[in-house]
Amino acid sequence: MATDVRVPTTGNAGEDALVLEWNVTEGTDVAAGEILVTLETAKATINVEAPISGQVLKTFYAAGDEVGEHEVLAVLGEPGELLPPDGSSAGPAADEDDMGTTSPAYPTPAAIATQPRGGAETDGRIQPPARRHSASPRARRLADEFGIDLTSLSGTGPMGRIIIADVVAAKEGASAEATPAQQTMPTQPTLDQSAGAPAAEFTVLPVRGARKITAQRMHDSLLDSAQLTLTRYAKAKALLRYARRLRRVTDSTSRPRIGMNDLIMFATARAVAQHPAANSWFHWDEITQFERVNLGFAVDTGQALLVPVIRSADTMTLSELSQAARALLDRARSGALTPEEMDGGTFTVSNLGGLGIHWFTPVLNPPQTGILGVGAVHQSDRTAPSLLPLSLTFDHRAIDGAAAARLLADIAGCIETVDVLSAL
Repeated sequence: MATDVRVPTTGNAGEDALVLEWNVTEGTDVAAGEILVTLETAKATINVEAPISGQVLKTFYAAGDEVGEHEVLAVLGEPGELLPPDGSSAGPAADEDDMGTTSPAYPTPAAIATQPRGGAETDGRIQPPARRHSASPRARRLADEFGIDLTSLSGTGPMGRIIIADVVAAKEGASAEATPAQQTMPTQPTLDQSAGAPAAEFTVLPVRGARKITAQRMHDSLLDSAQLTLTRYAKAKALLRYARRLRRVTDSTSRPRIGMNDLIMFATARAVAQHPAANSWFHWDEITQFERVNLGFAVDTGQALLVPVIRSADTMTLSELSQAARALLDRARSGALTPEEMDGGTFTVSNLGGLGIHWFTPVLNPPQTGILGVGAVHQSDRTAPSLLPLSLTFDHRAIDGAAAARLLADIAGCIETVDVLSAL
């Protein structure tokens, strides 16, 4: 019996993955556990294994295609086993409301595009019942917020799936119709090729894979929360002195190095643990406050922004936290992080100090309610104290301004006394 190979859970429900590379082709015999295809998500590179031994009867996506979570990538079966006459497999994944039920056979992507409405082909064959209108969960929520009927939209996602960009485009189109005056605004100037003007040199890069998913998440974060950022300095004299002393000790004893970011994360985790309102997830019907701080930290891999999570960071010693951070950092840069290693974060730290940035506004990682931005230590002049810029973005739906200010003050205080705090 034919078996579907589906996109596994990516860690971000409803978000697409990019097909990087197939290791097999149609007709290839494979063993259970053999890697069939490699996918890229906003969080990690995922190898999809064969669930059974058999032959690759059909593949549905090529390298470079985007595919939705739980969609069918390929079908495995016995050599020579035939698929239904219309060339279909077990078909695309059911929507999130239908997961866990057996779905009927559906046409291939090409067949879906050419199949006439009404449920019957011109040769009289009865086609499988049409699946419920497919849209990503975030697109559904956004459409509901805008009052847009999903059945009126044409999806541009994989296999016609409606994605956020389709809903936003429909909203903008409705706004344009409501205000005709805006249609008279001048368009972007274009080069007159007939007049001999030289064409500008440029490169068009497709927005897909990790970049597209990250863009959607950042857009959703700002759209779906009430974000506000508070800033203040932390005195950095003790922090810098302690970091130098630690480096001398670790270098002379060949122990793993403990860096500035390790000290900042250690102090932040201890401070956040005292503020349950900030160590939380916000949902419209409830706020979940956590007893332990699962601390995420932003990592720029050069390909994508990843946020691995140090679990129970507030209970770790400085050495334990530093080792955990280093292991996750190495895995992130090698592309070996799993979705599980980036799930469950309750608060995040993003440090741009190494790039010379002083102040910035970090964007929340929903459903978390707080994220700390860290800038570069600096002095206004040679005689002035060394100061560390801190930017706390919080969700005002879950945390009041005064509570957020107290949290930021405590984070600054823990950073200023991190040498003493690490000895307790």
